[in-house]
Amino acid sequence: MNAIPTVAAVGGFFTLAAVTAGGTYYFTPEFWRVGYEPEQPVNYSHQLHAGTLGIDCRYCHTNVEKSGHSNVPDTSTCMNCHTGSGDQAYLNLTLWNAHKVNENLVRVREAYASTAPIEWKRVHKVPDYAHFNHAAHVKAGVSCYSCHGRIDQQAVVRQVHGMAMGWCLDCHRNPERALVIADDLGATDAPKITDLEAIEALLSSRGQRESGLAVAKARQLAPPEHCAACHY
Repeated sequence: MNAIPTVAAVGGFFTLAAVTAGGTYYFTPEFWRVGYEPEQPVNYSHQLHAGTLGIDCRYCHTNVEKSGHSNVPDTSTCMNCHTGSGDQAYLNLTLWNAHKVNENLVRVREAYASTAPIEWKRVHKVPDYAHFNHAAHVKAGVSCYSCHGRIDQQAVVRQVHGMAMGWCLDCHRNPERALVIADDLGATDAPKITDLEAIEALLSSRGQRESGLAVAKARQLAPPEHCAACHY
């Protein structure tokens, strides 16, 4: 009987430790948000469009450099390439004929004809009480790659980072890890900030820290770490 309190205390300690460890792992964005890959109304492949065809992210997400939000393109943007008629139809009849039978392309064309928007399912979203400004980050020299990974290799868009507050703060405390010298700085040998393959290579290179620090100094960047920076 005298041993019961000791055994209970030890058992309670390990139980609490197990619950804490389990909660830390299973109830964080790194567990339940990473890999989120919803089924979309149209099977749009970034791997094909951004990867194989090399379409710049900014062609569709036109506001990313001037707005706090990265806009989802409307159907008319899709129709710039997918009219399936005109002079382009003679370049590849097999390709353009696919617009009549491919269910995804038919769905896009029907949406455009009816002016009804395609109801895309959002993949990346910060909580309503937090604010992330796309334009501020892109202009600072942060590429799409740092948050979205190699989206040009994704046939179906999925979330590759948990985007928890600690993850954001790690980047604000060490911004050189994500800052790159991109084409907008005027360097003739610099890649586009949307060239994800080149940016991935830059961020993993040995001289990245010094290069990132140089970008931060040139742009006088001092990412805030106080609450009001993101919660306002």
